[in-house]
Amino acid sequence: MDKTIRFRLNGTDFSIALHEESLALDWIRNVAGLKGTKEGCREGDCGACLVMMGGPGASGGMEWLAVTSCTLALSELDGRHIVTIEGLASLGLTPVMEAMLDEGASQCGFCSPGFVLALTNFLVAGTKVDPVSAMVAVEGNLCRCTGYGSIRRAAERLVKNFSDLPAGLDERLDVLAARKVLPPALAASMKSAVCPASQSVPPEFSARVGPYIGGGTDFFVRNPDPQPELSLFYADQDPGTRQIRKIRLDKTDMIEIGCSVTATDFFESSLMEEKAPGISRFAQTVASLPIRNRATLAGNIANASPIADMTAMLLALGTTLVLGDARGSVREVPLDKFFIAYKKIDMGGDERVICLRLSSNPVRFSFEKVAKRARLDIASVNTAMAVTMSPDGSIAEAVFSAGGIAATPLRLPAIEKLLAGKKPDAQLARAAGKVAYDSGTPLSDVRGSAMYRKRLLERLCWAHFMRLWPELHLEEDLLS
Repeated sequence: MDKTIRFRLNGTDFSIALHEESLALDWIRNVAGLKGTKEGCREGDCGACLVMMGGPGASGGMEWLAVTSCTLALSELDGRHIVTIEGLASLGLTPVMEAMLDEGASQCGFCSPGFVLALTNFLVAGTKVDPVSAMVAVEGNLCRCTGYGSIRRAAERLVKNFSDLPAGLDERLDVLAARKVLPPALAASMKSAVCPASQSVPPEFSARVGPYIGGGTDFFVRNPDPQPELSLFYADQDPGTRQIRKIRLDKTDMIEIGCSVTATDFFESSLMEEKAPGISRFAQTVASLPIRNRATLAGNIANASPIADMTAMLLALGTTLVLGDARGSVREVPLDKFFIAYKKIDMGGDERVICLRLSSNPVRFSFEKVAKRARLDIASVNTAMAVTMSPDGSIAEAVFSAGGIAATPLRLPAIEKLLAGKKPDAQLARAAGKVAYDSGTPLSDVRGSAMYRKRLLERLCWAHFMRLWPELHLEEDLLS
């Protein structure tokens, strides 16, 4: 890969020739010499390597995201601004650091830079400043020493002290500089993008050699030390891909989701909230915030995991994929027909996902997941259900999907047929649960036996009924 990239690291601008792909983490530590960005898991799980990344957002304005640099390619820094712990600490202790110190939220200190950056980005990003949002901001950071109580207290202290931050980014950065959360010069430079990306990927991708990826959150877990000759091509650098990071209504009132839309973009979309009211509450069941900030829906689908959370949701929402090839041919594939066998998909070697399409008609939507850990874990089984209701209170249409019960993610048409035209009650929930129990061919592995998965599938089907129709109080019959 012969390419020149330009980016800003803290307060210094860089222009470097990139001959081979590498990870941003390795360059920051080994070339820039900023050792405060720690190497921990090298899989995006621990948050020790967290950095703040600024650049153009999906809406066109400037955005700041907390991301793990161990799953971030160096070439992805092109045109962006990166802030590390050294950039924050150039004028000494900040209020975020003082809160961590005063509450005893740091012991060995290895994880502390990541926590400080996560909480600082929480204040910069302009999300709702409350205790719950503060803890969501650090959900991708692990600490082996403190037991988290002290970290929670530090976060609550920051919420109390910074609850009055203005909504606009520029005004917020000015306040954070005045209150010494950010050095003034750094805050001023964070108001706008560094420069346009210096080199876009040409649309003639037929001659490309190498993977075409989205956020890289899965690719770099499997390839933590990219081979020197590896060439990567990124969806958000491709000018030939339309609406790459937008969720919009097309001319037929279908929702079109660009190939670079991230999980965070998806859950924060007003269009998706109109389509499936309350869908945003399921964001915290999917990975951690730094991973959601980078992981794309198209990448999650193309990875073809039989247990992918976003795939299960998109199956239930009736998604269709739009694929394009090097000759300009475009075709549509229903998502439930896209998965052929384990890790085998209906996509040619020169094809890529252009966008996702789904109906904009509102549905009642529910997602359920069981994993060994309550959060930040791969599911043993996940299920999603979307229903439309008739005026008489019966189910007009239902779509039910499940992961973890076969070699591919599945739609379960037998359940969908059973529910159509019937009014929800405990008897119907039990009948649907029995059909679910008999569906799929789950295997036994470290996340659960086949029998355990079948029981989970049955009970998660009940859970959908309880979540979708809380007014019926079905738990009194189903769980008695």
